[in-house]
Amino acid sequence: MMFTMLTVIRKRAEVSTEEFRRFMELEYGPTYVALPQTREYIQYFLADAATDGADEPIDAIVKISFDSQDDMRQALQSPSYHRACELRKAYLRETSAGIHPAIVEHTATLL
Repeated sequence: MMFTMLTVIRKRAEVSTEEFRRFMELEYGPTYVALPQTREYIQYFLADAATDGADEPIDAIVKISFDSQDDMRQALQSPSYHRACELRKAYLRETSAGIHPAIVEHTATLL
């Protein structure tokens, strides 16, 4: 069983959707894919359907999986990860509202 983290991402308001997606696919994502600990990396680009204005739209959700929690810790301490953090400053909000990681603790498959 893999150890998986999901990250909700909101782009900066001044960044266009096209530029955000280009950055994620061609610059940011490959940084994570290159980490030897990464077993799966998937970017889901969203058109947010929430229209009540209570929350800002979500632009993407990223799924990244590792063989273990220790592998994840190693990856998140690597120079490549720190470079990715620097890269994202121009495109992603740097608060928990802009980039919010969560560990998948339990999965229920109903269909």
